[in-house]
Amino acid sequence: MEPDDAPAVAPVLEVQGLEISYGPVVAATDVSLRVNRGEIVALLGPNGAGKTSVLKAIMGLVRPSAGRVDYLAGGVRREITRVPTHDLARLGIANVPSAQIVLPRMTVEENLLVGGLYLLDDRRAARQRVDELLNRFPLLAARAGQLASSLSGGEQRQLAIARGLMPGPRLMLLDEPSLGLSPIMLNSVFGMLARICREDGVDILMVEQNVRKALEIADRAYVMRIGGIEFSGPSDEVAEMERLKDAYLGG
Repeated sequence: MEPDDAPAVAPVLEVQGLEISYGPVVAATDVSLRVNRGEIVALLGPNGAGKTSVLKAIMGLVRPSAGRVDYLAGGVRREITRVPTHDLARLGIANVPSAQIVLPRMTVEENLLVGGLYLLDDRRAARQRVDELLNRFPLLAARAGQLASSLSGGEQRQLAIARGLMPGPRLMLLDEPSLGLSPIMLNSVFGMLARICREDGVDILMVEQNVRKALEIADRAYVMRIGGIEFSGPSDEVAEMERLKDAYLGG
């Protein structure tokens, strides 16, 4: 459970008492967390702790057996626990899973258009949005006409994140953005995520195995172990806790 330190203003995303099961197997239990406006929040923990299951439950990809998820959209707080995934996208929530989701036989530009056309009725507006994102991601701009399959793993991660930004979301859920990245690309992608939050106003909930990099850019962190939240706090405080090592090493 999260400590009783809720802010005076309503959080953008609030998860309360979430429980997720796959048949008889409980993947997560009594998970509570929040993302406030202007924040990057990291969800940390060892493999098998249930982090990805929490993201999937928020996005409606799995149905929780208990608990609720609330989202603040347009100044209105509403429960989204059982809202279909495509409707969550229309509410301003983007999801970038850990598996590569680029379309390999389409170009970089075409991948971006696919990410926005179903939400942007105006093709001219969609084209303008593609141009904005290519300007924001110079590496992708240099490869705009290339097939996505020709990109490196790190470039494909950038493309997946850029495509998630196409509809102009207010909240982005990211699962393992560091997966398969070289050290140079790792710094580039995490710096980009920080700018997306600070400059574009996109709040981020991020599951990440690279604890050090996640805590460098996150405002707060939650640490899971054995399917539940073990502890949480500001990132600089979490980074110094012996409990962080215990969560990963089994202390």
